[in-house]
Amino acid sequence: MHNLWPQEDKMSATLIDESHTSDEAGEPTKDSAARKLLRVLEAVSNPGETHRLSDLVKETGLSKTSVFRLLSELVDDGYVSRTAEGAYAPGRALRLLGLRLTASTEDSDRVRTRLQRLQQDVHSTIHFALRTGDWATYVEKIEDTAQPIRMASRVGAQIPLHSTAIGKAVLAYLPESEVRRYAVNTGLPRRTDNTITDVTRLLADGELVRNRGYSIDDEENEEHIRCMATPVFDTRHNLLGGIGITTIAPLVTQAKLESYAPLLLTAARDIMSLV
Repeated sequence: MHNLWPQEDKMSATLIDESHTSDEAGEPTKDSAARKLLRVLEAVSNPGETHRLSDLVKETGLSKTSVFRLLSELVDDGYVSRTAEGAYAPGRALRLLGLRLTASTEDSDRVRTRLQRLQQDVHSTIHFALRTGDWATYVEKIEDTAQPIRMASRVGAQIPLHSTAIGKAVLAYLPESEVRRYAVNTGLPRRTDNTITDVTRLLADGELVRNRGYSIDDEENEEHIRCMATPVFDTRHNLLGGIGITTIAPLVTQAKLESYAPLLLTAARDIMSLV
């Protein structure tokens, strides 16, 4: 599935953060920053649901300060997740990296073929995006060439979560604490007059999404663009991202868009078996 994944990620920035390190006594160490980072990632990925900081210190042989600093960077970038109890586990970005390395070209082609079928069914542009930290990143786009206006979106572009249909579909299935953290981190910037900029309203919107199975972006991210999306999970029920139908608001009413929901939900279920 080589063409389903973003070409850039944040881990490279962490890897080159420093080429030489020293221990707490100021003496040079044998491990480079890259080796330390990989040791922490390997330890977090070891069997077991979660790992305590003390366990990871023991497994890596690194100082507590170094492990905590690297974990903090990895949590920020989505490669490691931290539970409410303070334990650590592989994050979504790390799982996506694993999928990227193991997925087959055949599966990638099947996903694209299924998205093309959805596009033909609804005569609208289709997007598939994966969650990457506080953003979603487009990994597939099937353009509706019959539309009079071409969409400016492109594979690899990042979109906000609170103002897009795919993003709101993702937020709806995150714990409330994580949605609130997202709101604090981003400030919920206004994109149009319709953008949700209050976390209470965002949480209420998430409940609506869970009840009906899909989200609506009613000109909330871009004027004159109306979208519907549903989340996508992998076979282990891990939330990956979402699939969205993008339309031109003056040409497609919300009622018409929502009539596509059964087609969208069926396509999402089919794709879940492939990712």
